[in-house]
Amino acid sequence: MAGENSGEKHEEIFEHEFEILQRFKEKFQVSSDTTSNLVEYKILGENYEQLLRQSVKLMKIGDSTQRRLIKTQNQLQEANDQIEKSYNNLKALSQFGQSITSSLDTKEIILSVLHHIQPMMSTDILSIGMYEADKNIIKYKFCVKNGAYVPSLASERLDEINFSSLCFQKKQEIIVQDIYKEFSDLVLTVKELWDDTTESLSYFPLKVEDRFIGILTVQSYQKNAYSENQLNVLRTLASYVGIAIDNADAYKNLSKKNKQLNENIEKINSLNEGIEKERQKSEKLLLNILPASIAERLKAGENVISDYFPEATVMFADLAGFTKMSAKLASPEKLVIILNEIFTEFDMVANKYGLEKIKTIGDCYMVAGGIPVTSSDHTERVGYASLDMLKAFTEIKANWDMDFGIRIGMHVGSIVAGVIGQNKFVYDLWGDTVNTASRMESHGVPGRINCSHEIYQKLKDKFIFEDRGEMEVKGKGIMRMFFLVKQNSFLRQ
Repeated sequence: MAGENSGEKHEEIFEHEFEILQRFKEKFQVSSDTTSNLVEYKILGENYEQLLRQSVKLMKIGDSTQRRLIKTQNQLQEANDQIEKSYNNLKALSQFGQSITSSLDTKEIILSVLHHIQPMMSTDILSIGMYEADKNIIKYKFCVKNGAYVPSLASERLDEINFSSLCFQKKQEIIVQDIYKEFSDLVLTVKELWDDTTESLSYFPLKVEDRFIGILTVQSYQKNAYSENQLNVLRTLASYVGIAIDNADAYKNLSKKNKQLNENIEKINSLNEGIEKERQKSEKLLLNILPASIAERLKAGENVISDYFPEATVMFADLAGFTKMSAKLASPEKLVIILNEIFTEFDMVANKYGLEKIKTIGDCYMVAGGIPVTSSDHTERVGYASLDMLKAFTEIKANWDMDFGIRIGMHVGSIVAGVIGQNKFVYDLWGDTVNTASRMESHGVPGRINCSHEIYQKLKDKFIFEDRGEMEVKGKGIMRMFFLVKQNSFLRQ
C-alpha cells in the first residue's frame, strides 16, 4: 500500500507531462488514418511515455534508498550515543576505581561503592567479606543494608554448602536472578545470614594477582534485578575493590606492626636509657678509680697496663697524730666524716691543678703530677697543690677543733705506672721516686711541706724554700731536704 501511494505521488509530479502525452495520443489516433508520415511522431510518443515511466520508477527507487539511508543514519547515531555513554561510564568507573584504590579505610570504600552503583541498579544489600585462611571462613565485617552502614559479624564456613563456599571453590562469580527457582535449597541459609526478602544476589571473588582475599556480594529484594551491563559494572568494580581492600588491609597490618615497633622502640629506648644511666654510673665509678685514659685502654681490651715515665712528681700527705686522736672519738661515724671532709677538699685541689689522685692508705693521701698525661710543669702544679692542701687542712682542723696535724712530702723522678690483676683494679706507681717521696713525708714536720733536693732544683725560682740541711734517711742514706714555704712573691707581682 505504501509503494502504491508512493507511485501515485510520483505520477502526480509528472501530471502535466502525462496530460501532454494523452493529448498527443488522442490527436495521433484521429490523424493516423489520413496521414502516413506521422509514424515517427508515434515512435517519439512511445519513447516519451517510456521515459516518463522510467523516471517514475527511478523516483520510487531513490525514495526507498533515502528511507534506508535515514534508517541507517539513525541506527549509527544510536550506536554512537551508546558508545559515548559506554565510554563515559568506563571513564567514570576508572576514575572511581582510582579513587577507592587510594583509600585506606574499608568503611569508606564500601560506602563509595554503594554511592556509585546505587543509581545504576537495585542495591538493597552490599557487603565485603574477608578470607580468613586460618579459620577457613569468609567473614563479612563490612555491610550496607537498605542504604545504611551497619556493623556485621556474619560469616560463612568454606567447608559447608553456601554461596561463599561456591564462589571460593570455583574462584568465579555466582549470579542468581531468582533464588527460589535456582537455589531453593540455599534460601534458608541466605535468609538467616542476610534478609528474609532477598530474591536476586551476586557474589564476586576479590582477587589480587590470583590471590583470593575475599568476596563482594550485592543483593536485591527483586527478581531478575541485574542486567548484563550492570553485572559488567560489578565485575569491574570487584577488581578495583579487591585492590583497595588489599591496600587497606596491608596498611592496617603495617600500622599495627609500626605501632608494635614503636612500642618496642620505646621499650628499647627506655632500656637503653636505663643501661646508659648504669653505664654512666659505672663510668663514673671507674673514673673514680682509674684515670680516664687508663680506663679507655682497659675497655679496649688491654689486660696489663704498664707505662714508664722518665719524670713525674709524687706527693704524700699524712695526717700526723690522727690514729691516736681517733681512738678518743665517741663514734666511728665522726672519724669517717672528718676524713671524708679532708680528702674531699684534697680531691678538689687535685682536680684544680690537673693532678692524678693515686689512692688513700688509711689517713694518708697520695697524688702525682705528669701522669698518665705528661706535662712540663707537673712539679710546679704539685707545689701549688701542696700549699692549697695545707691551707684547706688548717681550716678544717680549726672547724673541728681537733689536735692532729699533717705532714706533706714531695719528690720528682722516673716512675712506672700501670694496672695489674683482674679484680679491684687500682692505678698504682712503682719505683724509687715513690719510696723517696714517702721518705720525704715520714721525715717531715707536721704543718710543713718537706721536699727533696730534686724538687728544690726545679722550683727554687718559683717558690720560697727553707733549707733543712742533710739528714740520714732510712734506706736512702744522707739526703739534703727543704721545706717549701710559699710561692715567690716576685712572681705573683
